[in-house]
Amino acid sequence: MREDLLKEVFLDLEEQQRRNEETEASRRQEIREKHPEIAALMEKREDLIQETMRGILRGETAPEDLPERMEEVSGKIRDSLREKGYPENYLAPVYTCPICRDTGYTGEQVRERCTCITERYQAKLRRAIGLPEDGRETFESFNESLFSAEKLPGAEFSQREVMRIIRKTCETWADTCPAQQPRDLVLSGKSGLGKTFLLHAMAARLITRGQQVLLISAYSFLETARKSYFENDDRLEELIGTPVLMLDDLGSEPLLQNVTIEQLFNLINERQRRNLPTVISTNLNQEELRTRYTERIASRLTDKRNVQFLVLRGSDVRTGRK
Repeated sequence: MREDLLKEVFLDLEEQQRRNEETEASRRQEIREKHPEIAALMEKREDLIQETMRGILRGETAPEDLPERMEEVSGKIRDSLREKGYPENYLAPVYTCPICRDTGYTGEQVRERCTCITERYQAKLRRAIGLPEDGRETFESFNESLFSAEKLPGAEFSQREVMRIIRKTCETWADTCPAQQPRDLVLSGKSGLGKTFLLHAMAARLITRGQQVLLISAYSFLETARKSYFENDDRLEELIGTPVLMLDDLGSEPLLQNVTIEQLFNLINERQRRNLPTVISTNLNQEELRTRYTERIASRLTDKRNVQFLVLRGSDVRTGRK
C-alpha cells in the first residue's frame, strides 16, 4: 500500500505542476493582450537572459552588472503590475509548495523528500485506512468531559478517571511503537465508550510518526479471510505482514465455519510469532472471547506477557445508557 500511495502522491504532484504551468502561461498571455507596455518589459528581460546565455556559450563571462540590470527591469514590471491593479508577483512562477517548488525534493548535495510529500502521503494514508479526513479523532481532540465524573458502581473511581488513564496508555503505546511492551493492545468494552476513537487517534499518531499502519474492521478482516480461504490467494498475508495492524470491533463479524476462527487464529498467532504489533477493539470481555473464539485465541489475546488488556467501563457517551 505504501508504495502505491507514494506513486499516487507524485502523480498528483505532476498534475499540479501542469495546472500551475497553465496558470502561469495564461497570466502571461493576459498581460501581453491587455498591457503591451508590460509585455515589452517582459521581452526586454527575456532578451537579457538570452543574450547572456549566448555569450556564455561563446565562452564569454556574464556581465558584472547583469544582476542590477535584471533587477531594474523586474522592478519596473512589478511597479507596472501594481499600477494596473495586479499583485506584483502576478507573473512570477506559480508553485503550490514554495519550499520545493513542486519538485517534491529539497537540498542540493543531499536530496530529501519535501514535507509537502509527507503531508500528501499521510493524508492519502488516512483516507485509505478510513480515518476521518478532518482529523478530528486525535489525542489532541480527546474530550474527557464527555465521560461521567460520578463514581462507577462498586468502584472508587469514575468513568472519566478510567478514560484518562486509558487515553494516556494508548498515547504512550502509539508514541513508542514498535518498541513498546507489551507489544499488543486490546481495548474491551461495550459500544459507545470510545474504543474506535482511541484506535483512530493511535493510527493518526502512528502515521504522523511515519509508521506503517493498517486499520480495518472485523467484518473487512472476515471478507479478506473468506476470499483467502475459498479462492486460495495470499490476501491475508498483507494483514499478517503489515508493520502495525489495527482490528476494530472484533466480535461483530459473522462466524463462518472453517474460516473465522481458523483464520483469526492464524492472523494473531503469526503476527505474534513475527513480533508485529496488533491493536484490537472488541465489545467482548475475556470470558466472552473464550466462548466465541475458543481458548487458544483467547489465551493469545489475554497473555499479559504479550498483550495489554484494557477494559473500558461506564455509560455510552452517545446515549447515556449504562
